[in-house]
Amino acid sequence: IINMLRTAISINQRVLARNARCFSSAPEGLNFELSETQKQYQQLARDFAREEMIPRAAEHDQTMEFPEKVFNKAWELGLVNSHIPENCGGLGMHCLDGVIINEELAYGCTGMQTAMEANSLASMPVIVAGSEEQQKKYLGRLTEAPLQCAYGVTEPGAGSDVAGIKTTAVKKGDKYVINGSKMWITNAGRANWFFVLAKTDPKAGHKGMTGFIVDGDSAGITLGRKEINLGQRCSDTRGLTFEDVEVPEENRLGKEGEGFKIAMAAFDNTRPPVAIGAVGLARRAMDEAIAWSLERKTMGKAIMEHQA
Repeated sequence: IINMLRTAISINQRVLARNARCFSSAPEGLNFELSETQKQYQQLARDFAREEMIPRAAEHDQTMEFPEKVFNKAWELGLVNSHIPENCGGLGMHCLDGVIINEELAYGCTGMQTAMEANSLASMPVIVAGSEEQQKKYLGRLTEAPLQCAYGVTEPGAGSDVAGIKTTAVKKGDKYVINGSKMWITNAGRANWFFVLAKTDPKAGHKGMTGFIVDGDSAGITLGRKEINLGQRCSDTRGLTFEDVEVPEENRLGKEGEGFKIAMAAFDNTRPPVAIGAVGLARRAMDEAIAWSLERKTMGKAIMEHQA
C-alpha cells in the first residue's frame, strides 16, 4: 500500500512537472513552479507547524485556550497578516502566498490556523475599501503588535443569507449608532477591532448595507460566552451584542449601501486560504493513518499488511 501511494505521488509529481514545463514554454510564460521566496515561506510554515503547533495542539484542543504564544511567535515570523500592504507595515503578499502558508499551518492544527487566518478575513474589507487613513490606523495596529481583529457579519438568523441581517446603523450627526447582534464570530473575544456589516436602509435589501470599523473597546459591546466547537476548539468563537454603539462617520467603509459589495470582495480574497486548510488537514489525516497502520499490529502483523 505504501509503495502504491509513493508510486501515485511520484506519477502525479511527474505530470505536474511536465505540465509546468508546457506552460512555462507558452507565449504567456505561465509557470506553476513556486518562486524561491514562496518555497522559503512554505518551509518556514512547515517547520513552524511541526515544532510549535503540533506539540501543543492536543493541549489547546482539550483546554480550549486561545493559542496566544503560538500566535505571537507566528506573528514575529511573518506567518500572520502576510496580506497587509507594505505601506501599512505588512509584507504585501498575494492570495497564493497565503494559501501556501496556510496549508502548512493547517497541517499542524486547524484550530490554531483558524485563529491566525481570521485576521485576514477581518482586515480584508479595510484592504479593499478602506481609505489611506483607515488602513494605516487599523491595519497598522496589526503589524505593530500581535493583535487580533474579527469579521462581524453572521447573525443568529443570517449566515450564508447575508442579506437577511438585522443589525442596524442609524446616522446621528457625525456618528452612526449600531444596534443588533452577531453570532459565531471568530476571534470575537480577542478582537482589538471589528469589521461590522449593518443596515443603514433596512428597506433596500443588500443595497442598504454599510460596512464599519468598530473599535473593540467601544461602549455598548457585550461579548457572549465562548462557544464549544465540535472541532477547532482553541479558536475563540462567540456572539456579540451591539447596544447603542456609537461609531464615528470616519469609520464607515466606502459609501452607504456599499457594505454588501465590500463583504463579498473580502470573501473573494479569503476563501482560498479557508479551502486550503482542508487540504492541510487531509494531508495530516493521511500521514497519521499511514503511521498508525504501520504501528498497530493484529494477528502477528501490521494492519496495513492485511487485505483491505
